[in-house]
Amino acid sequence: MILADAIFILIALMTMAGALATVLARSVIYAMVGLVITMFGIAGLYIYLNAPFIAMMQILIYVGAISILIAFAIMVAGPLSQKPKEWTTLKRFIAALVVAAASFFLFAKIVMQSKWLPGIFSTSSLTTKDIGRLLFDKLMLPFELISILLVVAIIGAIMLALFSRGNK
Repeated sequence: MILADAIFILIALMTMAGALATVLARSVIYAMVGLVITMFGIAGLYIYLNAPFIAMMQILIYVGAISILIAFAIMVAGPLSQKPKEWTTLKRFIAALVVAAASFFLFAKIVMQSKWLPGIFSTSSLTTKDIGRLLFDKLMLPFELISILLVVAIIGAIMLALFSRGNK
């Protein structure tokens, strides 16, 4: 085994451990920490795949901004010791597991049967300047729609937090 393989295995194990910690944590705070570890692992995989721009965006957007947003949502939502009522029975947990497995297999089937088109640029010639030009020239509408979606999501999170506290 060469060093690159060992590094890849270490990053993949870190990503999977963070994902397991996110799913299996009994506390929302520990779940958030597991999610941050998972997002750092994904950024490491992007670096391993020679995509430093995507890795930095992963760290800036997901590890930085989204993690802070989740932390604020946890602080605003209320007590951390309450167990969600919808997961108290084994029957509901098994139903959720069946739905998750069915969704995964449906998604995998769609991905495997799709005919993928080649990209605009080859990955070896793509620079950060090219990505910026592409975002602001050819992909301006999707870029703006994503920003509107994020604003609506933030407003929705604030409204949910206010309604859960009883403020109207």
